[in-house]
Amino acid sequence: METVVIPAKDLRGDLAMRWAEIQKHNPSLFSPFFRPEFTQAVGTVRDNAFVAIVDGGAAFFPFQRNSLGFGRPIGGRVSDYHGLIAASDYKCDVASLMKDCRLRSWYFDHVPSDQSNFVRWRTLNAGSPVVDLDQSAPPGSSRLHSDLRRQWRRLERDFGQVEVELEVNDPLILEKCLEWKSDQYHRTGLPDLFARPWARSLAEVIAAKRGPEFSGILSVLRAGGRPVAVHFGMRSGSVCHYWFPAYDTQFRYYSPGMLLLSEMISQGSKIGIKMIDLGKGDTEQKSKLANRRVPLIEGVVANSPFVFWIAKSKVDVRESLQKHPTVKSILSPAYRLYRRTNLGELAQRFWTAG
Repeated sequence: METVVIPAKDLRGDLAMRWAEIQKHNPSLFSPFFRPEFTQAVGTVRDNAFVAIVDGGAAFFPFQRNSLGFGRPIGGRVSDYHGLIAASDYKCDVASLMKDCRLRSWYFDHVPSDQSNFVRWRTLNAGSPVVDLDQSAPPGSSRLHSDLRRQWRRLERDFGQVEVELEVNDPLILEKCLEWKSDQYHRTGLPDLFARPWARSLAEVIAAKRGPEFSGILSVLRAGGRPVAVHFGMRSGSVCHYWFPAYDTQFRYYSPGMLLLSEMISQGSKIGIKMIDLGKGDTEQKSKLANRRVPLIEGVVANSPFVFWIAKSKVDVRESLQKHPTVKSILSPAYRLYRRTNLGELAQRFWTAG
Protein backbone atom coordinates (compact mmCIF):
# COMPACT_ATOMS: atom_id res chain seq x y z
CA MET A 1 0.00 0.00 0.00
CA GLU A 2 1.46 3.34 -1.11
CA THR A 3 0.30 6.45 0.76
CA VAL A 4 0.98 10.11 0.10
CA VAL A 5 -0.29 12.70 2.61
CA ILE A 6 -1.09 16.27 1.54
CA PRO A 7 -2.68 19.25 3.31
CA ALA A 8 -6.44 19.24 2.76
CA LYS A 9 -6.23 22.73 1.25
CA ASP A 10 -4.12 21.26 -1.59
CA LEU A 11 -6.82 18.81 -2.68
CA ARG A 12 -7.81 20.04 -6.13
CA GLY A 13 -7.68 19.35 -9.84
CA ASP A 14 -7.48 15.72 -10.90
CA LEU A 15 -7.38 14.51 -7.30
CA ALA A 16 -10.68 16.19 -6.43
CA MET A 17 -12.21 14.86 -9.64
CA ARG A 18 -11.06 11.32 -8.86
CA TRP A 19 -12.48 11.63 -5.33
CA ALA A 20 -15.83 12.85 -6.67
CA GLU A 21 -15.96 9.96 -9.14
CA ILE A 22 -15.44 7.41 -6.36
CA GLN A 23 -18.10 9.06 -4.22
CA LYS A 24 -20.56 9.07 -7.10
CA HIS A 25 -20.32 5.29 -7.59
CA ASN A 26 -20.44 4.18 -3.95
CA PRO A 27 -23.99 4.52 -2.53
CA SER A 28 -22.76 4.45 1.08
CA LEU A 29 -20.87 7.71 0.43
CA PHE A 30 -24.11 9.61 -0.19
CA SER A 31 -23.55 12.24 2.49
CA PRO A 32 -22.27 15.78 1.76
CA PHE A 33 -19.57 15.06 4.35
CA PHE A 34 -18.04 12.63 1.85
CA ARG A 35 -17.78 15.24 -0.90
CA PRO A 36 -14.30 16.65 -1.67
CA GLU A 37 -15.73 20.14 -1.26
CA PHE A 38 -16.34 19.53 2.44
CA THR A 39 -12.74 18.46 3.03
CA GLN A 40 -11.50 21.40 0.96
CA ALA A 41 -13.62 23.77 3.06
CA VAL A 42 -12.18 22.38 6.29
CA GLY A 43 -8.70 22.75 4.79
CA THR A 44 -9.25 26.48 4.32
CA VAL A 45 -9.93 27.02 8.05
CA ARG A 46 -7.73 24.41 9.76
CA ASP A 47 -3.99 23.87 9.30
CA ASN A 48 -4.14 20.39 10.85
CA ALA A 49 -6.42 18.97 8.14
CA PHE A 50 -4.87 16.42 5.78
CA VAL A 51 -5.76 13.91 3.08
CA ALA A 52 -4.05 10.58 2.55
CA ILE A 53 -3.98 9.53 -1.09
CA VAL A 54 -3.80 5.74 -1.14
CA ASP A 55 -2.52 3.64 -4.03
CA GLY A 56 -2.40 6.51 -6.47
CA GLY A 57 -5.99 7.62 -5.86
CA ALA A 58 -7.71 4.26 -5.38
CA ALA A 59 -8.78 5.62 -2.01
CA PHE A 60 -8.68 8.84 0.00
CA PHE A 61 -8.59 9.25 3.76
CA PRO A 62 -9.29 12.76 5.14
CA PHE A 63 -8.31 13.38 8.75
CA GLN A 64 -7.11 15.86 11.33
CA ARG A 65 -3.93 15.36 13.37
CA ASN A 66 -2.68 17.32 16.35
CA SER A 67 0.95 17.96 17.25
CA LEU A 68 1.14 14.75 19.30
CA GLY A 69 -0.18 12.57 16.51
CA PHE A 70 -3.70 12.01 17.80
CA GLY A 71 -6.26 11.95 15.02
CA ARG A 72 -9.85 13.01 14.52
CA PRO A 73 -12.20 12.94 11.52
CA ILE A 74 -11.96 15.82 9.10
CA GLY A 75 -13.99 18.64 10.64
CA GLY A 76 -13.67 17.17 14.13
CA ARG A 77 -16.77 17.81 16.19
CA VAL A 78 -18.87 18.97 13.22
CA SER A 79 -18.31 15.77 11.20
CA ASP A 80 -21.43 13.61 11.00
CA TYR A 81 -19.97 11.10 8.52
CA HIS A 82 -16.38 10.03 7.89
CA GLY A 83 -14.17 7.17 6.79
CA LEU A 84 -12.47 6.00 3.62
CA ILE A 85 -13.43 7.43 0.26
CA ALA A 86 -13.13 4.23 -1.76
CA ALA A 87 -15.06 1.65 -3.73
CA SER A 88 -17.32 -0.50 -1.56
CA ASP A 89 -15.07 -3.58 -2.01
CA TYR A 90 -11.77 -1.76 -1.37
CA LYS A 91 -9.56 -3.42 1.25
CA CYS A 92 -6.66 -1.91 3.12
CA ASP A 93 -4.65 -2.37 6.31
CA VAL A 94 -6.01 0.41 8.49
CA ALA A 95 -3.21 0.09 11.05
CA SER A 96 -0.61 0.59 8.31
CA LEU A 97 -2.61 3.53 6.95
CA MET A 98 -2.50 5.18 10.38
CA LYS A 99 1.28 4.79 10.51
CA ASP A 100 1.61 6.30 7.04
CA CYS A 101 -0.49 9.24 8.27
CA ARG A 102 1.70 9.58 11.39
CA LEU A 103 -1.30 8.92 13.60
CA ARG A 104 -1.03 7.30 17.02
CA SER A 105 -4.79 6.92 17.13
CA TRP A 106 -7.87 7.96 15.17
CA TYR A 107 -11.24 8.29 16.89
CA PHE A 108 -14.42 7.88 14.86
CA ASP A 109 -18.12 7.89 15.66
CA HIS A 110 -19.87 8.19 12.27
CA VAL A 111 -18.32 5.56 9.97
CA PRO A 112 -20.85 3.69 7.78
CA SER A 113 -21.10 0.13 9.04
CA ASP A 114 -20.36 -1.33 5.61
CA GLN A 115 -16.82 0.10 5.71
CA SER A 116 -15.47 -3.29 6.80
CA ASN A 117 -11.90 -2.02 7.09
CA PHE A 118 -12.87 -0.37 10.40
CA VAL A 119 -14.97 -3.17 11.91
CA ARG A 120 -11.99 -4.55 13.86
CA TRP A 121 -11.76 -1.24 15.71
CA ARG A 122 -15.46 -0.88 16.49
CA THR A 123 -16.58 -0.22 20.07
CA LEU A 124 -20.27 0.48 19.41
CA ASN A 125 -22.97 0.17 16.78
CA ALA A 126 -25.01 3.32 16.13
CA GLY A 127 -27.27 4.81 13.47
CA SER A 128 -28.31 8.02 11.81
CA PRO A 129 -32.09 8.55 11.42
CA VAL A 130 -33.17 9.72 7.99
CA VAL A 131 -36.37 10.77 6.25
CA ASP A 132 -36.97 9.43 2.76
CA LEU A 133 -39.23 11.94 1.06
CA ASP A 134 -40.40 9.61 -1.70
CA GLN A 135 -42.44 7.39 0.64
CA SER A 136 -46.16 7.10 -0.11
CA ALA A 137 -47.18 8.31 3.35
CA PRO A 138 -45.74 11.41 5.05
CA PRO A 139 -43.44 10.60 8.00
CA GLY A 140 -44.82 11.06 11.48
CA SER A 141 -48.15 10.22 13.06
CA SER A 142 -51.47 11.87 12.27
CA ARG A 143 -51.48 13.23 15.83
CA LEU A 144 -48.10 14.87 15.25
CA HIS A 145 -49.29 16.55 12.06
CA SER A 146 -52.46 17.71 13.78
CA ASP A 147 -50.41 19.22 16.62
CA LEU A 148 -48.12 21.01 14.16
CA ARG A 149 -51.05 22.47 12.23
CA ARG A 150 -52.46 23.77 15.49
CA GLN A 151 -49.11 25.34 16.42
CA TRP A 152 -48.87 26.92 12.97
CA ARG A 153 -52.31 28.50 13.38
CA ARG A 154 -51.45 29.78 16.88
CA LEU A 155 -48.21 31.32 15.66
CA GLU A 156 -50.00 32.96 12.73
CA ARG A 157 -52.79 34.27 14.97
CA ASP A 158 -50.34 35.78 17.48
CA PHE A 159 -47.62 37.17 15.18
CA GLY A 160 -48.88 37.32 11.60
CA GLN A 161 -48.47 35.32 8.42
CA VAL A 162 -46.17 32.30 8.75
CA GLU A 163 -43.90 31.61 5.79
CA VAL A 164 -41.07 29.20 5.01
CA GLU A 165 -38.20 29.83 2.60
CA LEU A 166 -36.19 26.67 1.94
CA GLU A 167 -33.22 28.27 0.20
CA VAL A 168 -32.01 31.59 1.58
CA ASN A 169 -28.86 33.44 0.56
CA ASP A 170 -28.58 35.96 3.37
CA PRO A 171 -25.52 36.31 5.66
CA LEU A 172 -27.70 37.94 8.32
CA ILE A 173 -29.90 34.85 8.53
CA LEU A 174 -26.83 32.64 8.85
CA GLU A 175 -25.51 34.90 11.61
CA LYS A 176 -28.86 34.63 13.39
CA CYS A 177 -28.68 30.83 13.17
CA LEU A 178 -25.18 30.71 14.68
CA GLU A 179 -26.17 33.18 17.41
CA TRP A 180 -29.18 31.09 18.43
CA LYS A 181 -27.12 27.89 18.26
CA SER A 182 -24.47 29.37 20.57
CA ASP A 183 -27.23 30.32 22.97
CA GLN A 184 -28.51 26.75 22.88
CA TYR A 185 -25.04 25.38 23.73
CA HIS A 186 -24.86 27.69 26.74
CA ARG A 187 -28.36 26.75 27.93
CA THR A 188 -27.60 23.04 27.75
CA GLY A 189 -24.15 23.26 29.32
CA LEU A 190 -22.23 22.25 26.21
CA PRO A 191 -19.11 23.97 24.87
CA ASP A 192 -19.99 26.71 22.40
CA LEU A 193 -18.81 25.39 19.05
CA PHE A 194 -19.22 28.74 17.33
CA ALA A 195 -17.07 30.53 19.87
CA ARG A 196 -14.24 28.87 17.95
CA PRO A 197 -13.22 31.04 14.98
CA TRP A 198 -12.56 28.05 12.71
CA ALA A 199 -16.09 26.67 13.17
CA ARG A 200 -17.71 30.01 12.40
CA SER A 201 -15.46 30.46 9.36
CA LEU A 202 -16.28 26.95 8.14
CA ALA A 203 -20.02 27.70 8.32
CA GLU A 204 -19.50 30.86 6.29
CA VAL A 205 -17.37 29.07 3.68
CA ILE A 206 -19.90 26.27 3.23
CA ALA A 207 -22.88 28.64 3.20
CA ALA A 208 -21.30 30.36 0.19
CA LYS A 209 -21.03 27.11 -1.80
CA ARG A 210 -23.62 26.83 -4.56
CA GLY A 211 -22.50 23.91 -6.74
CA PRO A 212 -24.87 21.27 -8.16
CA GLU A 213 -23.07 18.45 -6.32
CA PHE A 214 -22.34 20.31 -3.10
CA SER A 215 -23.80 23.40 -1.49
CA GLY A 216 -24.73 24.95 1.79
CA ILE A 217 -28.45 25.19 2.43
CA LEU A 218 -30.07 27.78 4.67
CA SER A 219 -33.80 27.65 5.48
CA VAL A 220 -35.92 30.00 7.56
CA LEU A 221 -39.38 30.09 9.16
CA ARG A 222 -40.81 33.60 9.58
CA ALA A 223 -43.86 34.88 11.44
CA GLY A 224 -45.06 38.34 10.51
CA GLY A 225 -41.82 38.79 8.57
CA ARG A 226 -39.69 38.01 11.63
CA PRO A 227 -37.26 35.03 11.64
CA VAL A 228 -38.44 32.50 14.19
CA ALA A 229 -36.47 29.35 13.29
CA VAL A 230 -33.48 28.74 11.03
CA HIS A 231 -31.66 25.68 9.78
CA PHE A 232 -28.18 25.61 8.26
CA GLY A 233 -27.02 22.42 6.61
CA MET A 234 -25.39 20.94 3.54
CA ARG A 235 -26.67 19.39 0.37
CA SER A 236 -25.14 16.84 -1.97
CA GLY A 237 -27.33 16.24 -5.01
CA SER A 238 -30.72 15.11 -3.70
CA VAL A 239 -29.49 14.57 -0.11
CA CYS A 240 -29.84 17.26 2.54
CA HIS A 241 -27.98 16.88 5.84
CA TYR A 242 -29.85 18.40 8.78
CA TRP A 243 -26.94 20.01 10.62
CA PHE A 244 -27.52 23.16 12.71
CA PRO A 245 -31.17 23.89 13.55
CA ALA A 246 -31.86 26.83 15.86
CA TYR A 247 -34.76 29.02 16.92
CA ASP A 248 -35.66 32.14 18.88
CA THR A 249 -36.43 30.96 22.41
CA GLN A 250 -39.18 33.58 22.73
CA PHE A 251 -41.20 31.35 20.39
CA ARG A 252 -40.36 28.00 22.01
CA TYR A 253 -43.96 27.24 22.95
CA TYR A 254 -44.90 27.19 19.25
CA SER A 255 -42.43 24.37 18.41
CA PRO A 256 -40.72 26.52 15.73
CA GLY A 257 -37.90 24.07 15.03
CA MET A 258 -40.34 21.24 14.45
CA LEU A 259 -42.51 23.46 12.24
CA LEU A 260 -39.53 24.32 10.04
CA LEU A 261 -38.32 20.72 9.79
CA SER A 262 -41.83 19.54 8.93
CA GLU A 263 -41.99 22.08 6.10
CA MET A 264 -38.54 21.06 4.86
CA ILE A 265 -39.85 17.51 4.64
CA SER A 266 -43.16 18.40 2.97
CA GLN A 267 -41.67 20.87 0.47
CA GLY A 268 -38.19 19.42 -0.05
CA SER A 269 -39.12 17.59 -3.24
CA LYS A 270 -39.90 20.96 -4.86
CA ILE A 271 -36.19 21.79 -4.80
CA GLY A 272 -35.03 18.28 -5.70
CA ILE A 273 -34.40 16.87 -2.23
CA LYS A 274 -35.26 13.18 -1.86
CA MET A 275 -33.72 12.47 1.54
CA ILE A 276 -33.04 14.43 4.72
CA ASP A 277 -30.43 12.92 7.01
CA LEU A 278 -31.23 14.02 10.57
CA GLY A 279 -27.83 13.13 12.01
CA LYS A 280 -26.93 10.63 14.70
CA GLY A 281 -28.83 10.86 17.97
CA ASP A 282 -32.19 9.73 19.29
CA THR A 283 -33.95 12.98 20.11
CA GLU A 284 -37.73 12.98 20.34
CA GLN A 285 -37.93 15.17 17.25
CA LYS A 286 -35.93 12.73 15.14
CA SER A 287 -37.73 9.64 16.39
CA LYS A 288 -41.09 11.16 15.45
CA LEU A 289 -40.14 11.82 11.83
CA ALA A 290 -37.47 9.35 10.72
CA ASN A 291 -38.61 6.43 8.59
CA ARG A 292 -35.31 4.52 8.53
CA ARG A 293 -31.76 4.57 9.91
CA VAL A 294 -28.30 4.44 8.33
CA PRO A 295 -26.15 1.95 10.30
CA LEU A 296 -22.94 3.45 11.71
CA ILE A 297 -20.07 2.29 13.90
CA GLU A 298 -18.01 4.07 16.54
CA GLY A 299 -14.53 3.22 17.73
CA VAL A 300 -10.87 4.08 17.73
CA VAL A 301 -7.94 2.85 15.65
CA ALA A 302 -5.12 2.76 18.18
CA ASN A 303 -1.50 1.61 18.23
CA SER A 304 -1.84 0.33 21.80
CA PRO A 305 -4.42 -1.99 23.39
CA PHE A 306 -4.58 0.30 26.42
CA VAL A 307 -5.90 3.23 24.37
CA PHE A 308 -8.51 0.97 22.75
CA TRP A 309 -9.59 -0.27 26.19
CA ILE A 310 -9.97 3.31 27.48
CA ALA A 311 -12.15 4.20 24.48
CA LYS A 312 -14.29 1.09 24.98
CA SER A 313 -14.71 1.88 28.70
CA LYS A 314 -15.89 5.38 27.86
CA VAL A 315 -18.56 3.93 25.56
CA ASP A 316 -19.62 1.40 28.22
CA VAL A 317 -20.13 4.17 30.79
CA ARG A 318 -22.21 6.20 28.33
CA GLU A 319 -24.38 3.21 27.44
CA SER A 320 -24.91 2.30 31.11
CA LEU A 321 -26.07 5.82 31.89
CA GLN A 322 -28.47 5.77 28.93
CA LYS A 323 -30.07 2.61 30.35
CA HIS A 324 -30.48 4.13 33.83
CA PRO A 325 -32.04 7.61 33.45
CA THR A 326 -32.24 8.26 37.22
CA VAL A 327 -28.55 7.62 37.74
CA LYS A 328 -27.77 9.66 34.64
CA SER A 329 -29.67 12.69 35.97
CA ILE A 330 -27.74 12.52 39.24
CA LEU A 331 -24.36 12.11 37.59
CA SER A 332 -24.98 14.25 34.50
CA PRO A 333 -22.68 17.16 35.52
CA ALA A 334 -19.79 14.77 36.16
CA TYR A 335 -20.60 12.80 33.02
CA ARG A 336 -20.57 15.94 30.84
CA LEU A 337 -17.06 16.67 32.12
CA TYR A 338 -16.06 13.05 31.53
CA ARG A 339 -17.50 13.10 28.01
CA ARG A 340 -15.55 16.24 27.12
CA THR A 341 -12.28 14.73 28.42
CA ASN A 342 -10.27 12.90 25.78
CA LEU A 343 -9.16 10.04 28.01
CA GLY A 344 -7.78 8.12 25.06
CA GLU A 345 -5.25 10.82 24.37
CA LEU A 346 -4.27 11.04 28.04
CA ALA A 347 -3.79 7.28 28.14
CA GLN A 348 -1.78 7.37 24.95
CA ARG A 349 0.57 9.97 26.44
CA PHE A 350 1.11 7.74 29.44
CA TRP A 351 1.59 4.66 27.28
CA THR A 352 4.25 6.31 25.09
CA ALA A 353 5.98 8.31 27.84
CA GLY A 354 9.74 7.89 28.03
